[in-house]
Amino acid sequence: MPSKTTVLSVPVQVNTEIFRDFAAFDVWTRQKRWQRPLVFALILLAGAVICFSQVGKREGAVLLGSVLTLVGLGLPAVYVTMFFQSVNRQAKRMGLAAGKDTYRVELDEEGVCMRPAGAQDKEAEAVAHTWAQVYGAWRTPRAIYLYVTGRQAYLLPADQIPGGADRAWDLLRDHLPAGKLHTTR
Repeated sequence: MPSKTTVLSVPVQVNTEIFRDFAAFDVWTRQKRWQRPLVFALILLAGAVICFSQVGKREGAVLLGSVLTLVGLGLPAVYVTMFFQSVNRQAKRMGLAAGKDTYRVELDEEGVCMRPAGAQDKEAEAVAHTWAQVYGAWRTPRAIYLYVTGRQAYLLPADQIPGGADRAWDLLRDHLPAGKLHTTR
């Protein structure tokens, strides 16, 4: 995509906080991975309630109810804790503590172009996607996540978008169908 037709160019710098916000959004909000741990906890807690209702009628009801409660609450808590520890380790491995230039995203009439940091003037390094290829865009209070596939997104932190998030969102609204635009508040 020729840079002279660029409507909006966003140089993106990602730090640990931005990366953590995105990872939490992607897993908990977009993919809704909170549902399975919740169902697991509810099933075990329902079993615990049944056990506790049998106290005085059945031997070991308190012990079994306590074990079910502990496992039903403990395993989902461990799952969430391990997720955030994994995200923090990954951010550390990527050297995001102080933030680093990651890429530049250019939006124009034809689509989206990503240029990696350090290769922003090299046309061969650019990755272009037409608007029809874009999977979807999600707007949160702190960023816009532009998914070019179901598994790959470009992070556009609101405070790094020239002209603000509203300008970028209006541009996305002009080029993407309503079914590909999602807002979370």
